[in-house]
Amino acid sequence: MSFKETPRFPDDISVGSRFGPGYSTNVARNLGGFEINNQNWSMPLYEGDVGYGLRTQAEIDNLLAFFHFVAGMHNGFRFKNYNDFDASGTEGTVVQLTGTTWQLYKTYTYGAATMARKISKPVSGTLAFATGSFSVDYTTGIITAIGSPTVAPTTWTGEFDTPVRFNTDKMLPQWLTFEQYEWQSIPIIEIRL
Repeated sequence: MSFKETPRFPDDISVGSRFGPGYSTNVARNLGGFEINNQNWSMPLYEGDVGYGLRTQAEIDNLLAFFHFVAGMHNGFRFKNYNDFDASGTEGTVVQLTGTTWQLYKTYTYGAATMARKISKPVSGTLAFATGSFSVDYTTGIITAIGSPTVAPTTWTGEFDTPVRFNTDKMLPQWLTFEQYEWQSIPIIEIRL
């Protein structure tokens, strides 16, 4: 599989789509009714359906052209999840990789509990750092300190995309009447990078 950095999935379609996190959990119940469960993934996998974002003939034409561009499930692409596309305040965190490089993360906090999500597709021109000066690899989310002495980043703010692919190799619109179509589903799923 290869990844198409540009163009990003059409924003006018993603704004009306369904997209969010999902976990994988096995649940077993014994004869007494008690449950034991196992969390299979430490991190959620985001998935959704972009068929709900279609409203006009132009959007349908654009989606079909994009589907051909990425060849169905074959190539990954950037997707703006309008439910979760930025880090602000103290949400933007980093994990040190080497003495001069860090990986971007977004930290979700609920009470005393936190969960950090790796950000691998920051959006160019939107990042700001609370301390230090950094170059950004927009294809990996890795930042590198500029200058000496090295100043470690504390937090960052900005926007990011989610790396996804279509979760189908078929586009099956049904023509109803002039400029009215019906779609069963156009699933997309996050790619772990």
